[in-house]
Amino acid sequence: MSKYSNKFKLMVVKKWLSGGTMGTPALAKKYNISSPALLAQWRDEYLITGSIGSKNNKTYSPEFKITVLNYLKTHSLSEAARHFSIFPSTTIANWLSTYRKFGYQVGTTMG
Repeated sequence: MSKYSNKFKLMVVKKWLSGGTMGTPALAKKYNISSPALLAQWRDEYLITGSIGSKNNKTYSPEFKITVLNYLKTHSLSEAARHFSIFPSTTIANWLSTYRKFGYQVGTTMG
């Protein structure tokens, strides 16, 4: 379960996007958010998908997961999440962890 509700995330993102004078560090501090980077992740999810925390229960093929993991060789986790519209980005991190433990043979069991 997330430490922050989707309603809270959306409120903070909308406040940030409204063009106020506060930057991410100040907003993070004001709302007791553990990391300004979280705000960027929430913003990206909102701007790309139009929502935050939607539970679409998508299923990804093993080939697609390997494509995403290969993309990570030259890009960051957050860049990959934005590029492939996979939120939360921890989904990709879970695939990477599984791949490192078991290799491609178990691609079908990667989250």
